[in-house]
Amino acid sequence: MKTGEDILYPFWLSCIQGVGTKTRERLINYFGSEKAVFQADSEKLYEVNGIRKDVIQKLIDSRNIENISKKWQKMCDAGTNFTYIGAENYPEKLKNIYDPPYSLFYRGELPDNNKPAVAVVGARNATYEGRCIAEKFGRELAKYGVQVISGLARGVDIKSQTGAMSVVRGRTFAVLGCGIDICYPRQHINEYIMMQTRGGVISEYAPGVSPVAGNFPRRNRIISGLSDGILVVQAGKKSGSLITAELGLEQGKDIFVVPGSINDSFYYGSNELIKNGACLVTNGRDILDALGIFYSEDIEIKNKKNNLLLETAEKIVYASLSLEPAHVSEVASETGLGIPDVMDCLLSLEMKGLIDTVGNNYYAIKI
Repeated sequence: MKTGEDILYPFWLSCIQGVGTKTRERLINYFGSEKAVFQADSEKLYEVNGIRKDVIQKLIDSRNIENISKKWQKMCDAGTNFTYIGAENYPEKLKNIYDPPYSLFYRGELPDNNKPAVAVVGARNATYEGRCIAEKFGRELAKYGVQVISGLARGVDIKSQTGAMSVVRGRTFAVLGCGIDICYPRQHINEYIMMQTRGGVISEYAPGVSPVAGNFPRRNRIISGLSDGILVVQAGKKSGSLITAELGLEQGKDIFVVPGSINDSFYYGSNELIKNGACLVTNGRDILDALGIFYSEDIEIKNKKNNLLLETAEKIVYASLSLEPAHVSEVASETGLGIPDVMDCLLSLEMKGLIDTVGNNYYAIKI
């Protein structure tokens, strides 16, 4: 990853209005690097084909390294981070999609490339049933260590993300259609703030960019790109979530759909997706199974550190646990084992590095 002053050049190219993905690509291909673009003679910039003269003038007018440094520092002071496609921490999954974002501004963290992620999308004006389903899936996915990706929008988006955050170690990431410093819609400000410590908020748009309509369809490719699969909870005939599903198909992602009544217009798009081959799901475990994601109810559980098979009672106890801490009495009730036997199993599982104690006789799976 470029360090020091060198990071300022990709940052500079990311902050100039009118300089989109194709323009940056043409400039970098022509001059060889972001720094070379910055240092190029003005006459040379005008030689690059396919770039409007007013955009070239913006490039020339903005080439002041002192002002760029101040802008960078202001961004950092606001708690915003920056990465770009040439950096080591740029999400690996995005590199493989069509038209990957050149750069990302983010608060909190970026999704962990080594952990599974599922996008949850659906209607903004979702019904009460749709909102409840979204929250249920967000919670169930997070419970098993799946990162939930969505867009902070009303309805399905926000409910799936609050569901994920209701789990103690749940992680969720919102991809915005505006600058990272703008919470849109404003009514989700509490969730926007909470996500910065329970995952992150991400945008390809520079700070200050307004949430104009055209930005939202474009951000959908990032939502699907960061994910291993896309879950559509409630989609009508012209739902924007169908765009995300289509992008996911183009990216080779699995599409999961919650079915609905054929008489309910809110499920028209959802049912069409199922009819065309999408995977029908009714709970989070259906998604885990389809993606081949391990969870605690697998019958063969191996100790990752010692490569030892667990005893039968330990399997039963381990299968009753999740990322959500459970009290020893709950484990006993769930498994039908006596508390002394449960305590013996919990101690053994903890020593084998499979679970954590979180105090006061509460235990949870270690990830």
